[in-house]
Amino acid sequence: MRTGRRAAAALVAALALGGCASALPTDPVPQPGLSVEVQPRQDVQRFLPSPQPGASPAEIVQGFLRANVGFADDDDVAREYLTSTLAGEWVPTRDVLVLEGGPTITEEVPGQVTVTTPVRGRIDDQGRLVEQPTTPVSRTFELQRVDGEWRISDFPEGFGLWLSAADLDRAFRPSTVYYLNPHLDLFVPDVRWLALGDGLTTSLARTQLAPVPAHLEGAVRSGGGPDLRLAVGAVPVDPTTQMATVNLQGSGLSDDPERATDLRAQLGHALLGLRGVSAVDLQVGGRSLLEDGAVNLGSDLGYEEVMRDTDVALLRIGEELNLVDPTRYDLRNVPAASAPDVDLPPVGMSWTGVAASADLRELAAVSNDRSELWRWRGGQSEVHPGIGDALTDPSFDPHGDLWVAGTARGSQTPRVWVLEGADVSNLARPVDVPWLADGERVDTLRISPEGTRALLVVQAERGSARERVVVSGIVRDSQGRATALAEPWLAAPTLVEVDSARWGSTTEIVVAARRNQDQRIGAYSVPLGGWLDELGEQAGLVDVQAVPTGVSFVPVVRTEDGRMHTREGASGWFGARNGDELIIPGT
Repeated sequence: MRTGRRAAAALVAALALGGCASALPTDPVPQPGLSVEVQPRQDVQRFLPSPQPGASPAEIVQGFLRANVGFADDDDVAREYLTSTLAGEWVPTRDVLVLEGGPTITEEVPGQVTVTTPVRGRIDDQGRLVEQPTTPVSRTFELQRVDGEWRISDFPEGFGLWLSAADLDRAFRPSTVYYLNPHLDLFVPDVRWLALGDGLTTSLARTQLAPVPAHLEGAVRSGGGPDLRLAVGAVPVDPTTQMATVNLQGSGLSDDPERATDLRAQLGHALLGLRGVSAVDLQVGGRSLLEDGAVNLGSDLGYEEVMRDTDVALLRIGEELNLVDPTRYDLRNVPAASAPDVDLPPVGMSWTGVAASADLRELAAVSNDRSELWRWRGGQSEVHPGIGDALTDPSFDPHGDLWVAGTARGSQTPRVWVLEGADVSNLARPVDVPWLADGERVDTLRISPEGTRALLVVQAERGSARERVVVSGIVRDSQGRATALAEPWLAAPTLVEVDSARWGSTTEIVVAARRNQDQRIGAYSVPLGGWLDELGEQAGLVDVQAVPTGVSFVPVVRTEDGRMHTREGASGWFGARNGDELIIPGT
């Protein structure tokens, strides 16, 4: 009977899968579809025991939670703890909670088991992992007897998976989908956690085809959308040629060359990032969508990833800007023979928050009272006294524009402005940010390396210590001019006090911040869709910078005594030299 129930559930799921275009599987039973023999398999074999005869309701619930990690296995033991009806309805990836420590299980009445467990994060139905302050969660499971044995008959509302952090690493993998910056021909990466197994290629393709997330709406371009789906329930990979075949279904797709080009870039780049995939063929009705056939590792996709690195930064000491090598442990001055040909001006002590363009040809800063903006380029300078108050440190973007946030004079409502072009006298133009509420204040504004997202630190109200770190897409018109910031995504819910925040790469930020459990400010890296990571303790820390090294970065921190510290070993710091500010070009 158990085998028959599994076969029936699998058939229903397979039929439903063909019409599904959501980010994660919504079918009760995981379906690998066609064999993908080239996908890596787990080296460690798990032994997940089936329900034992005579087990109590509490033991059944405990066994089920332990077996959660095997939800994607061919032999899904976890469903054996459920009634046949619930086994056919369970969608494991609907909502994934990541636990901190073991659960407490109690049975207050027969057939009703309550589980209380601390939770440190969750994966939502789009596959995005969000760390959260560890809080206890209590849920009640209903059980009934089936052939004399207890089985779970009803879940808590919205139940998906409960996994430990170790089980999460065994069952899921962080994977990257890509959107497009149409004005600069750059990829915009977005990290999602998808279930491991033969269905990983299918899950990644389905996630890539889903609509653009809310915080990027209007900021990026994508060939995906609600009218496009997989024509069949799987993306097979030929074990010999390592070619992934993506059969698509969507109205007018064959007659829309621009959309086909976008899909070629997005699906090609995403799927070629999986081990065991060397080519990607997009098909409609069994025929290749692309005139040039399959995409392979050597194909020109028309877009590229941002790979920033720098061997020159500016170390401000008083009014002087010194060219230094930020990749060296001692932040040594750049030799005159290899220094870039740029005549940098002195920066008066009345200015702070210095920013530099990527080519070091333009500088900007704000006054110490944060009421004025200063711009310099090629020997010409301009002071902008009327933009607003409480101005943030300025930030350059790859479009050549300068950004700043603050409060409007008079109303003191939060505002974001952009100054376009190379003319230092160009006026600041406000950008629409409807989600900023009166009474809030923007303490930090930084533009992402590919120019499509803004990183903001928003203070809940003036004088409040409570702050939130958000990422918002930059909406641009057809000429590439910024017009608005999209609805934000909360990037680091565990942080309550933030002294500084910057982009480390296109998928990671660095912060000098404090969590609820911290006694003082610390340096952290925050993957956008991953766990916050401590960069190492340093007494008196007030700021952290990220020196780009291609796909990653190395941190440099500054302490309140004016000392710059570079990374020494896994978590220690080396006191490099004194300085007022370290300025990384292009940020």
